[in-house]
Amino acid sequence: MREQSFRIRTGAARKRAAILVLAVAITVLTAAVIWFYLYEPPYQPPPFESEAVQGIPDPPQNMGYGQIDALGKFTFGIIGVMYRQKDGSLKLYLTNHEENEAYLMCEVIDIENKKILYRSGLLKPGEYVESLYPLKKMKNEAIQIEVNVYALDLESYISLGSVTLDNLLQPFS
Repeated sequence: MREQSFRIRTGAARKRAAILVLAVAITVLTAAVIWFYLYEPPYQPPPFESEAVQGIPDPPQNMGYGQIDALGKFTFGIIGVMYRQKDGSLKLYLTNHEENEAYLMCEVIDIENKKILYRSGLLKPGEYVESLYPLKKMKNEAIQIEVNVYALDLESYISLGSVTLDNLLQPFS
């Protein structure tokens, strides 16, 4: 005679296993989403300007080159009359004076669209960059811009301040 098991097979063990697998998957997915939103990569300082030149520039007189003192924290040189060149570049002769104890960099922003048009790398004290190249293709028209010049500490890269200059970027003619 065949013996029958007294164990009732209801599928409860399978249901518990499925619920456990589902709970583990939800927990892992939730942890991944939280990590994605809270993760901050380590700080990477901006790269140094690849087109930097040692010394003091000698721009044409009609470009309005001058020195700006940022409340005694740093000084820099830049031109006042900004024209886009035939290749789309912008001559600005941004100069980080040798006596500065800071790296300098700048961004040129379209005021209307709040888009960065040009960006320099870091300039060491005693260096200048003659031209910046556009980050994207632009129309050849006059644009209201702001030139933001940032100063960063030589060791910690902590901001020492910034200067914002409003200007008009003239089209190539």
